[in-house]
Amino acid sequence: MSYSRNQATLGSILQQAGLVSAEQVNQAQEQQKQTNNNLTIGEILAKEGKISPETADFFAECWSSLVAKKSEQPIGQYLKQAALLNEQQIQVILAEQENSKLKFGEVAIAKGWLKPATLDFFLTHLQAKSSSIPAVLDRQLAVKQSHNSLGESIDSNKGEDYSQKVHEGFLQIKRKLFKIEEQEIYSEKTWERVLSWTNGHSVLTQKIFSLIAQASEPLTPQQEEAQIDYLVQTKIIDNWSNNELKSHLRTIRSRLLNNQQCSPPQLLQLYQRILTETVLVDNSNEQQELLNSGIVLKQNHKLVTANRIYQSIFNLNWVVRSLSAQAQHNQNHSKLSQNDQLRATPRRQLAPGKALQYKADSDSLKIPDIVTIATTTTTKPQWWSNFKNILLLLTLFGLLSVFLNNVSKRITVKKAFQQGNKLLSQKSYNEAVKQYNQLLNIDSNYFQAWTNRGYALAGLQEYEDMRESCSTATIIQPTAVYAWNCQGEALHNLQQDQKAITAFDKAIALDKTDPIFLINKSESLGALGNNQGSIDSIKQAIQILEQIEATEGASKVGGEFAVALTFLGNNYRQQDKLTEAIAAYERATSYTPNYFPAHVGKGITLSKANRIQEAEAEFKKMLQNPLLTKTQQAQTWFYLGKTLCQAKANPDGVAAFERALKLQPNYEIAREAKKQCRL
Repeated sequence: MSYSRNQATLGSILQQAGLVSAEQVNQAQEQQKQTNNNLTIGEILAKEGKISPETADFFAECWSSLVAKKSEQPIGQYLKQAALLNEQQIQVILAEQENSKLKFGEVAIAKGWLKPATLDFFLTHLQAKSSSIPAVLDRQLAVKQSHNSLGESIDSNKGEDYSQKVHEGFLQIKRKLFKIEEQEIYSEKTWERVLSWTNGHSVLTQKIFSLIAQASEPLTPQQEEAQIDYLVQTKIIDNWSNNELKSHLRTIRSRLLNNQQCSPPQLLQLYQRILTETVLVDNSNEQQELLNSGIVLKQNHKLVTANRIYQSIFNLNWVVRSLSAQAQHNQNHSKLSQNDQLRATPRRQLAPGKALQYKADSDSLKIPDIVTIATTTTTKPQWWSNFKNILLLLTLFGLLSVFLNNVSKRITVKKAFQQGNKLLSQKSYNEAVKQYNQLLNIDSNYFQAWTNRGYALAGLQEYEDMRESCSTATIIQPTAVYAWNCQGEALHNLQQDQKAITAFDKAIALDKTDPIFLINKSESLGALGNNQGSIDSIKQAIQILEQIEATEGASKVGGEFAVALTFLGNNYRQQDKLTEAIAAYERATSYTPNYFPAHVGKGITLSKANRIQEAEAEFKKMLQNPLLTKTQQAQTWFYLGKTLCQAKANPDGVAAFERALKLQPNYEIAREAKKQCRL
C-alpha cells in the first residue's frame, strides 16, 4: 500500500471531506514524528482505523487528478472508488431513488452511510453545483466547510443555527425517503431511535412508524426511546412469524435454510461467526449469499448484521436451533439413503454372468447361491488378499488420525475454557469474551462456554447479548442450571422481571439447594413491587443457607448470607418494618463485617426511624473503612448529609454534601440535596 508523502495536504483533504477531525490529523502527525517519517499520515490513520486503507489510497493517489479533470461520472462511482460506499449500498440507493424521487446523495445521507460534509466535498470538487441535498443544507455545509476546513472553530450561535438547519434538512430527507412526509410530529430523537433499529431499511422503518401511529398512547418526551423499544420488541420481534412483516422475514429465513447455491449449514455457521466475532470480507460464495439475502452487509471491510431487528430475530438461539435441525435432517436423510441402498443392493446385476439368483417375490438368497458366492470368494488371487490388508491398514490409520484429532480438539477446548474463566475471574471481560468465542468456533455445543460468555458480557453491561448467550446454552443443554440463572440475571437487568422470574424458577426447579437462584428471584419480585413475594423467596434462600451453615460452617456461606439478609432488610424497610429491617442488616454484617450495602441500609433505616444519633454514628463509622471506593465514600457522605439535615444541623449537612460532590462531581442528587438543606 502506498500513500502520498505530502502529509499536510492529505490530512487537510481528509479533514475537509469530513472523514477525520483536526485532532486526529494532529495526533497522526505526532505519531509520524515518533516514527521518523517511516509511516505516512494515511498509513497511520488507516492503522488506527479512522479511515480504510483504500480510502487513504484514493485520496493520496487519485484525488488530485480527478479534481483536475472534472470528469462527469456518477457521484456513486467516485464514492465507491474511495471505499465510502460499496456496490450493494449503491444498488440499494438506486432502487430506493425510484420510489422516493430523492437524489442519490440524499438517500445515502438519510441512511447514515455518508456524512453531509463528505457528500458536499465530493460535489463541490468533482461536479458542477448540484441539488443533491436541500439548498439550506447545502449552503450551511459550504459555510461550515469554509470556516472549519483547517480545524478552526465556529461561533457558537452560528453553530447552533447551522445544527438546527442541518437537522431540519435531515428530517425533510428522511420523511420523503421513508414515505412518511405527512408525519411532521416526530423529533430527531425519535428518528434516531427508529433508525438505530432499522439502520435505514425502508420497509422496517415504515413499519415502526406505522406502529407508533397506531399505538394507543402517543410518544412521550423523555420516554420515546423506551416506548419505541417496547413496540419493536412486542410487535415485531416477539411475534415476527405472525405479523405484517412475516413474508419479508420468511424470505430471509428461506434464503438461509433452503439455499440452492451454498450448503445451508455452512451459511449458518458463517452467520454465527458474524454474530460472535469479527469476520473480514473475502468474497466467498457463502459471504455473497448472506449479502444477497440482506441479513448482513459490508462495513469497513467486515461483515456485520444489517440491522438490530434482523439480529434480534435471527439471533444466536435461532442459529443454534437451525443448525441442530439441519443436522437432524441430514442424519435422517442419510439413514433413508442407506435403507434405500440396502433394499436396492440385491437387485444389482453382477458381471460376468449372474453369480446370484433371486426368487421372483423375495430379496432372500437361495442356498445354492450362497455356496456359489463362498466358492467364488475363495478363488480370488493373492493380490486381492494383500490389497484388502492394505485397505484395512489405511482404515486403521484413518481411525487413529480421527481419534488423535478429537483428543487434540478436546485439549484445545479445555485450555481455552480455562483461560476464558481465568480472564473472567480477573474481570478482563473483553478478553474473556474473545477467548470464549474462539472456543465456540471449535465446539459450538460447549454450553458451559456460552454460559460463562454471558457472565463476561454482563461485566461489559451488554445485557441483551448476555441473554442471548445464556439462552443458547439452555437450548443446547436444557438442564444447564446456571445458564437459566444467567438468563434470568440478564432479563432482570433489561427490566424484564416477569421473564426473569420464569428463568429463575427453571433454575430453582433444577436445583433446589442453591440459594442464589432464590435470592435473584427475590430481587426481581421486589422490582415488580411484590414485596411479600420477595420476602418469601429470600426467606427460603436463608433457610437453605442455614442448612449449609449447620453442615459446612458459616465460612462457606458468609457472602451469600450477607446478600440475602440485606435483601430481606431492604424489603422490611419498604414495608416500614424498621425493627425487623435493622435486625436483618445487623445479622448480615455479622457474617461479612464490611458489607457496604448492609451498613448503608442500616444507616438509612435508623434515620427513617428518627434514631438520628445512631444513624450518624453508623455513617461516620463507615467512613473510617479504608477499603471504600470513591463512589462508596461519596454515597456515605451523601447519606450522612441527609441525616444531618434531618437533624437540623444544616451547615454540617451542607459540608457533607460538598464532600460527596468533591468525590463525585456529577453526583446530581447530592447537589440537589445540598440546595434543599440550605433552604
